[in-house]
Amino acid sequence: MQQSHTPTLVTLGLAGGQGKSTVALMLGRYLGRCGIPVLFIDADPQSSLTSFLGVHVQPNTPTLLEVVTQSEDKTHIVDAIAPVPNVQLDNCTIDNSNLFLIPSDDGLEQANYKLASSGISLFILRNRLQPIASNFGVIIVDPPPERSHLAQTSLGAGDKWVIPAEANVKGVQSLIRTLDLVKEFQSALPYGELLGVVPFRAKWTGIHPTKATKTSIEAMEEIVGSDLMLPHLLESDVYKNAINQRVSPSDLGQPGLEYSIQVLAQKLKPALREQYAKLIPTEIV
Repeated sequence: MQQSHTPTLVTLGLAGGQGKSTVALMLGRYLGRCGIPVLFIDADPQSSLTSFLGVHVQPNTPTLLEVVTQSEDKTHIVDAIAPVPNVQLDNCTIDNSNLFLIPSDDGLEQANYKLASSGISLFILRNRLQPIASNFGVIIVDPPPERSHLAQTSLGAGDKWVIPAEANVKGVQSLIRTLDLVKEFQSALPYGELLGVVPFRAKWTGIHPTKATKTSIEAMEEIVGSDLMLPHLLESDVYKNAINQRVSPSDLGQPGLEYSIQVLAQKLKPALREQYAKLIPTEIV
């Protein structure tokens, strides 16, 4: 049975460079390409997602800072939602009309102080999203790679979580720390569900993974179990080029590099409203 609400997916990771923004960006672009309206939320003061999507914060326009530190009476959340601009690639236009963003800038760091004093930081973002959630098929939150109140309010906003982790020793440690964060708040978030772990920057030599990649992915599987292990994202310059050009690997002629993202979309599919679930292809290519 399909859900009647809009799922909010959060990419979690307590170390930098784990692929949070990449997974959030590529998943949102894939879903938008399927025809599903997606609201991105950049909850990281580094504002990587805002930059990657090509959204420029306009003067006197509210960002996520105002959304999480002010009431609806003072800052209407709809005023903070910006459309993601289309992209010109070679002789074609990449249509981003299904993509929207609540952006951030470096001022978002101030939100940690306000959230720390609120006493209910875990639920502030979730509560603020409720009035507008039904306007979208999916909401995707990209939190900071740290244990902070912004990370906590991002965690609390989500009912679906995914953990990208580098396929190396650093990534395994990040996964362990991130799972500890989830476990700490799990009892307060009974609606939350971990969809899986995405090994990031997996390295292969020919048709075989390197020893470091293989060992790290095996360690991750031992920690979370095989059911929660999603296909890895290969280390590839195509992702860097796609991010720099504000497109997807498929736009650069490399749809195979989106396999992990397509599998993640399939895992998210049962949580979507029926009108949107049917837009996701049943076959993974």
